[in-house]
Parts: sequence; structure tokens; C-alpha cells
Amino acid sequence: MHIKDRIEEAPMSRRQVAIIAICTALYMIDGFDVLVMAFSASHVEEEWGLNGAQLGYLLSAALVGMAVGSIFVSTVADIFGRQRTMLVGVCIVGLGMLASFFAPNYAVLLVLRLLTGLAIGTLQATIGVFASEFSSAKRRSTALSIVTIGQPIGGVLGGLASGVLISQYGWRSAFLLGAVATFLMIPLVMKVFPESVDFLLARRPADALAQLNRSLRSIGQPPVDALPDAVPVQRKTSRFADVLTGYNTRRTILLSLAYFILMASFYFANSWTPKLITDSGFTARDGINAGVLFSVGAIAGGITLGLFGARFPMRKVLSVFFVAGAATFVVFANSTTGSVGWALFAAALVGFGSNAPIAGMLAISPTYYTGEVRGTALGLVIGMGRLGAIISPILAGALIDGGWSAGDLYFLFVLPMALGAVVISMLGKPALHGPVEKDPAPVH
Repeated sequence: MHIKDRIEEAPMSRRQVAIIAICTALYMIDGFDVLVMAFSASHVEEEWGLNGAQLGYLLSAALVGMAVGSIFVSTVADIFGRQRTMLVGVCIVGLGMLASFFAPNYAVLLVLRLLTGLAIGTLQATIGVFASEFSSAKRRSTALSIVTIGQPIGGVLGGLASGVLISQYGWRSAFLLGAVATFLMIPLVMKVFPESVDFLLARRPADALAQLNRSLRSIGQPPVDALPDAVPVQRKTSRFADVLTGYNTRRTILLSLAYFILMASFYFANSWTPKLITDSGFTARDGINAGVLFSVGAIAGGITLGLFGARFPMRKVLSVFFVAGAATFVVFANSTTGSVGWALFAAALVGFGSNAPIAGMLAISPTYYTGEVRGTALGLVIGMGRLGAIISPILAGALIDGGWSAGDLYFLFVLPMALGAVVISMLGKPALHGPVEKDPAPVH
């Protein structure tokens, strides 16, 4: 039996479960790191006397860095290895957060937020690939859904902790919390994470066999006497050319479009739901509660999709959840004229509907590429989603200035979410079971 087939079909070992748990923890920390600027914004603005434009640049810097990191930097995981890329990424995020604690002025903090975003974008794409490659076929959807909900959980817990710290010790304490939490992950990544089997079989570094057997033993698989025969790969000028040409062209376009639609919808709702609740005549406290309930709904959405994805084909489940997500935008668009209880319920519902498909996208996207280009491909696809995340809140602000109502804005995203279901239904057969190996290697 092929090495990858054995991993796909075997029950997940304790090490594999630990890998998923640490990947989830890393996503939680990334979720906090991305939002730490929002938690600190008003205090930073007051201390340094920033104007609205300067504050906007600080809030957007990490998102811009994440987009660039996902698209252009994450390809290093296909060149130098998944484990090494994650270790370096965690170190850079920790150092960026620690340096932000000492930032003397606006310009330095802006650069640090951009650099930290670059590392987070690279890290998130690599985490998705790594978690997918170390999951069994039966548990992959559930495992990736669990990893995905780490981000909103990190945002909620980080927000609660930051509120206490900032009130007592100032805005810099939130960045110090992020730095400490990130640095605590370094020994876990070094100790628990083996190198990716897919990477070793595709890239074949000088000590590939020794590394492969270490990785196999760590997850309870028998070692092999020799590497299987490599499948000839027709290399293009770059890995980006590989994922944008040939049989990968269609799947990359479709996945990128689906991610763009989804992330634009999610980040619009995530960014504007609290304010639009307040602008609709409810109190500022109601707006804060709406933001918390949005995150709670997002967590529930990721869990629910994982449960369905474990029982039914993920592509079909994801299409259904795109349609359901569109329906939640309709519900929220009609909720702002009713009672506060109904509006808060609708906020949780739109969090559920906009985040559940994100869990499915992270689960399904890595399965459409071989190990040779999986990191590059997922980074590109997620990066396109990040562009949607950057554009949609800005577009919403411009439309509000142009006289659009809250309900109008939410109706605006109904059609794209429904279109996402069509895009996902057009994807063909996944490639994860494809010819990574030609002949099975003899086992002890």
C-alpha cells in the first residue's frame, strides 16, 4: 500500500491529534494577533494624536501583510518544508508583537504591523496545508473545521483578556500578551511537528529517507527501507506557473473566486455588524453584544460544518452552506427594524452563515493540489480571499457615505454568497489521492 494511502486510511494517532490541537492553538493566537490593533485602536489614537486616516492604515496594515504573505511568501513551505516555515513564522510573529510593545511612534508600529501580517499570512496558509496532510481522509473535514474555528475563538478570548489588560496597564500590554502566547508555541512546534510526508516525497531533500521515517514513526506508521519512485513532474518557470496553468488553472480560478466572495462577505459582516446595529437605533452596548454574538455564531458555524463534512461529501456540504450563508444575510438585513433581541439573534446567525463555509474552504482547498505545490496553491487562494477582506469593508464605508442603509448593504452580499455555491459545484475531483508515489515502498 502507498505511504500516503496508509495515512489516509489509518485512524489518527495521538501525535496527529496533537498536531491538529496545536494548529488550532496557532490559529487562535493568529486570530488575536490580527485583531489586537482593533482592541488597542482608540488608546493608540489618543496617545499619539492620530487622525482617522492614520488609524485606518494601522488597522489595515496587518490585513495587507497577510494578503501579500499568503500569496507570495507562503511558497517557501514548498521549498524549505512545512515544519521549518511554521517555526520561522511563529518566531517572526512573536518578535513582531514584542517589538510592537516597544514601538516608539506611529511609523514604527505601522511597519511592524505590516511585517507581522506577512508572517501571519504565511503561517495561516502553511497551517492549513500541514493540518490537511496529517489528517486521515475520514477525519479531515472535522479536523480542518476545528482548526478554522480557532481564529474566532482567539478573537473572543483575546478581546476579553485585552479589555482587562488595557484598562489596567495600557494598550501595549495587549501586544505583550500576544508575544508571550506566541513564544510559548515555539517549543511545541519544535517538539511535536514532524516534517510533512507529502513535502518529503515531493521535494526529496538530501536526508529525505531519514526524515520520512522519523515522520512516519511519530504518527505510528511503519518506516520504509527506501523512497518510492518519484513521479516525473513537468516543471514550469515557477510554482505559481504550476498552479495557474494546465489542469490546475480551472481549480485555482474557482477556489480563488470562492475564497474572494466568502472572505469579502465575512469581513464585511465582521467589521460592520456592531456599528450597523448601533446606527440602526440600538445602544452602543447592543453593538458590542452583537460583535460578541457574531463570533459565537462563527464558532458554531465552523463546528456544524465539520460535523456535516464528516458524514457527507464536503463539496456538496460546502455548496449548501454557501446558500445557507446567503440566507442569513437576508435575515440580518430585515432584522435592524425589529426588536433588539431579534437583531442580536440575527447577528449570531450571520456569523454562523458567513464563517461556516470558511471552515469548508480550508478543508477542501488543499485536497485539489499535489504536495509539490500545495503550499503555494493554498497561499495564493487564501491570499485572493484576503484581498476580498481588505476591499469589502472599504467598499461598505464608501456606500454608507453614499447613502446606503444597513439593510441595503447586507442584501448586496446575498448574490455573491449564492454564486459561491455555483462555483464550488463546478470543482472536479480532488487531487489529494493523486499520484504522489508511483510504487509502494517496502515496509518492515
